[in-house]
Amino acid sequence: MTATPMLADTSSPSAQTQPVLLSNVEYDLPYPGLLPDNPLYILKVMRDGIVGFFISDPLEKSKFDLLQADKRLNAGVYLTQETKVNDGLVVSTISKGENYFQEAIGQLSQAKMQGQNIGNQAGVLQTAAEKHIYVIHQVEASLSPSAQKALQGEAARVVTFEKMVKQTAQK
Repeated sequence: MTATPMLADTSSPSAQTQPVLLSNVEYDLPYPGLLPDNPLYILKVMRDGIVGFFISDPLEKSKFDLLQADKRLNAGVYLTQETKVNDGLVVSTISKGENYFQEAIGQLSQAKMQGQNIGNQAGVLQTAAEKHIYVIHQVEASLSPSAQKALQGEAARVVTFEKMVKQTAQK
């Protein structure tokens, strides 16, 4: 099942003009572990950076980058469930996760140029993009208007990523 963006009826003044996601996407996000507001989080970031540095196969690096993107997105979700929500930290965490998503697409493209079969990973990235859009829109509701605006920009980025994945798979 995939999330399908649908525009609401705009004939009435009270109608919404933002996409309304009708259903959840069947794609599980991993448990994020330590959250960015934990003092030990820097150790996790350093560890992940070292692990990523030693992955030389672009297809494996794409998988790793997607995992990091998924963890950051889910960390943003967990941050919204804290007693005192730090909107800026939520937006920053999700944005950094989407940077990993973009890197995963770049690695996918490299793998394709090297002649590797990218079909499975392209499909996973496509589904992940749909899930990221869905989750970002869900998180928006719990944040301030300025943070909502920033997350709408992140959702738009992911829509672009979705198109990039399709183009890479079709080349």
